[in-house]
Amino acid sequence: MHQNPRPVQSKHAPKPDLLGAAVTDTLQELIVVSSIGMWALLKSFFSRKSVVTVPLTAFLAWGSLWVATRGLHIRYLHDLEPDLLIWPRLAWMYRIQTVYHAAFLFCLGISPLVLCLGMVARSIRLKFHHIFVKAALTNGVGDTPKLIYSKRLDKYRIRYVFDANGIGMSEFEAKQERIESHFRCNIESIKHAKHNGQVAVIFTKQLFPSRVLYQDLAAQKSLPKESLYLGVTVEGIKTQKIAELPHMLIAGTTGSGKSVFFKQALLGLLESSPYLQMYLIDLKGGLEMIDFVGAPNVKVIKTMDQAVHLLSLIEREMKNRFAYLEKSNRKQITPEEDKKDRIVVAVDEASVLYMTRSKHDPDYQASLDARRLADSISKLSRAAAIHLLIATQKLDRQVIPTSVSENISGRMAFRANSLQGSMIVLGSKDACELPEIPGRGIWSYGTRKMIIQSPYAAEEIIKERCEQVATLFKEGKRKMFNPMIGETEKTVDKAMMEDVYGAVEERK
Repeated sequence: MHQNPRPVQSKHAPKPDLLGAAVTDTLQELIVVSSIGMWALLKSFFSRKSVVTVPLTAFLAWGSLWVATRGLHIRYLHDLEPDLLIWPRLAWMYRIQTVYHAAFLFCLGISPLVLCLGMVARSIRLKFHHIFVKAALTNGVGDTPKLIYSKRLDKYRIRYVFDANGIGMSEFEAKQERIESHFRCNIESIKHAKHNGQVAVIFTKQLFPSRVLYQDLAAQKSLPKESLYLGVTVEGIKTQKIAELPHMLIAGTTGSGKSVFFKQALLGLLESSPYLQMYLIDLKGGLEMIDFVGAPNVKVIKTMDQAVHLLSLIEREMKNRFAYLEKSNRKQITPEEDKKDRIVVAVDEASVLYMTRSKHDPDYQASLDARRLADSISKLSRAAAIHLLIATQKLDRQVIPTSVSENISGRMAFRANSLQGSMIVLGSKDACELPEIPGRGIWSYGTRKMIIQSPYAAEEIIKERCEQVATLFKEGKRKMFNPMIGETEKTVDKAMMEDVYGAVEERK
């Protein structure tokens, strides 16, 4: 069988110049590093580092001029190599103006600083490039974001600004966990920078707490008016005003911290809202909400019929407030100005109230009415200063009607056991990936999400704070503008019965 002969290499064929290629690459790298270092030095003149770089540069310039004026460098070179610097060469060097000698010495003295700055900046850029490649954060041509500058905010946090290089913000957020794992550092925030096409990322080395007490948060940061504690994030303590939500969904599996967050949120609203009526629907006999009964502006609803009746009264109050707003030519209820209390309706374990039931179930009609009323209130009650707080363990579309869920902008999601549950609450799988730490959750408001360690309020703390609220009511330091919903109805019914009995007695 005929075999193709091996090609014979000519003796005169040019051999690759490996040494020349290595020298060329080295010179190119040196030029790049020097350019980066010079740019870093120039930028430092207009930053906080100018306190060091400006005096150092001025000292080098003055020292170079002083040495050049006295010819110390020429004398040193002559003493070092007398055979090299013979008299004709020395005479030629002395004929050069002093300023050129000073410039040469200055460049020679500052070059190590420039090279060091360039090498540091170059290594940081390469570090980010490798990390972004590993995190698969690349554009269509395989290029990565480019570091523009960094700024240390404090001893824990540092801010990096990147040229996004055609990569969207959503892609940064989607790769956040990978970036954190490669950096071994938490990301506090990812935001748009001042200029278009730039992204600012803040990294923090602050440890994330695994347990936070309500009283500790209260000691560190007082609640703003009509607000509740969300918990501790890498950015610090976060609170939320109820008027900005206006409704909130709290979801999570058993033992994830859902009930704890629900109770501390109610306690925060109770303490921070001077004019508030709170209605707690607990269809498990009212045992979960028993710690709140000490406050006079709190009412606990225990049965299905009572819950539906309350929601119907809330809807009627909402419509009355709309009529008031239309009559007074206003857009939104403000308790102090309109003399109307803010109303919070909190539903613990909403699946019992809103779940889809069989037609043979005695609570079938009540469940339908509850869903309809919740839909009406969630859609229209923002302007009326009426808010829904819904907590549930069962993450199912049959539990929380879609029409109600769409009108809830604030969502606190704790660990979910299923991808479907996480998708229903957050629209992503993030709740499934949370660690099994009680109270660790994800707060979602609009398009922003953040990991939060929610505070824990013990039963003793809740009872104590509710007693303090009751004391303020007794002393006249707190009040309600209106009677609790349902009390007026009872008073009217009682008056009607007294009139009927009076008429009967007169006839007798």
